[in-house]
Amino acid sequence: MIEHLTAELKHRGYHVGAVKEMVRIPTLDTPATETDRYTVAGAEVIVAVPREETVVFIKKRLEIQEILPYLKGLDYVLLEGFESEKALPKIIAAKTADEAKSYLDNSAIALSGLIAESAVETEKAANLKIPILKSTKETKELADLLEQKALSYRRQ
Repeated sequence: MIEHLTAELKHRGYHVGAVKEMVRIPTLDTPATETDRYTVAGAEVIVAVPREETVVFIKKRLEIQEILPYLKGLDYVLLEGFESEKALPKIIAAKTADEAKSYLDNSAIALSGLIAESAVETEKAANLKIPILKSTKETKELADLLEQKALSYRRQ
């Protein structure tokens, strides 16, 4: 879903970023590399600059509000994960109606994911009174919804 929305929003001329929560792994840094050794030595921020990207390792977990200033200049920031964030509009990517219900709250603006591919699960979720859209085929509709419902972030 993030890939499809990113491509559609880019097609519309927006600058788009993504933040992926990765709760199952402790770090992206590779053990025993120089950047890892800098961490062991006590560096709090390490910047790696290969030929085609720049990677910034900040050696502590930041909250979304702390991350947003680093994304200055983007029109949209799409988040994957971050289920505990209740103040941000979200599209629930679920496999089943029961899974969708477990994530449903006032911040949900749509359902998508495998649930939208299953007539049985879509029927079960119909009583949730929230749009169910296929990210692969209804990407434009999802992007329209984002344009309508997204929050504007203004740094104070």
